[in-house]
Amino acid sequence: MAGMHDWWKTFFDADYLRLWGTLFTPEQNAQQAEGIWQLLGLRPGSRLLDAPCGYGRLSVQFAQREAVVLGVDQSEALLTEAVGNNAYRDRLRYLQHDLREPLPENGFDAACNVFSSIGYGTEEDDLAIFTTLRNSVRPGGLVLIETNHRDTAVAFLARGPKPAMRLSDGTLIVEEPAFDAVEGRINTCWYWSGPSGSGKKSASLRIYSLTELVRLLERAGLCLVSTHKGCSLEPFKAEGAEMGGRVGILTRAAR
Repeated sequence: MAGMHDWWKTFFDADYLRLWGTLFTPEQNAQQAEGIWQLLGLRPGSRLLDAPCGYGRLSVQFAQREAVVLGVDQSEALLTEAVGNNAYRDRLRYLQHDLREPLPENGFDAACNVFSSIGYGTEEDDLAIFTTLRNSVRPGGLVLIETNHRDTAVAFLARGPKPAMRLSDGTLIVEEPAFDAVEGRINTCWYWSGPSGSGKKSASLRIYSLTELVRLLERAGLCLVSTHKGCSLEPFKAEGAEMGGRVGILTRAAR
């Protein structure tokens, strides 16, 4: 499973939407969007790249605040959901695209990559994604990467119990993760069972240390500005049982 670098091509489908499409509440979406808005210094009329955008949970929030937004994702299923929920077609567009390849447009004021949207394939794949983001913004434009990091992942797995959650319809989801310390990857399976049936999804995620992430971003031409607790203005501190939790890395495109 450690070599399963193309799992993501089929992972983000209708089952993903059903199982994880309500992971964040509307209040959490609004809170994350507000944090990103402030971190990137956005204002009405700012051109923003949300990539990948998934089913548009944050893209819509940015458009509601009157930014001009392009949401990019490789998943047809997620984009179909995003387009169907787009009430801001005058300032929010969606594009199906593999972020390892250059985008057909650039000059954005800022870009964001949120919710662990890296580490799916190889390190060179992630370098290509960061390079695409860097080339998409104007010189000096800001790019925010929000993701998990190795210290948090190791602390979480050290607790022992298998992660599990139950959806509102009674569906039970159980995860069985295993960490490969040599490859730096979490190889994991989710199993679910409920009124709509049962199933299984597998994934293999490269989990970088914060040091490795910053170095990779620098290789892509993105200079570190600051680090934050997820999508908030709060500074990141690798403390406590979760070693700081999720991290938001604010960078600036080299001029």
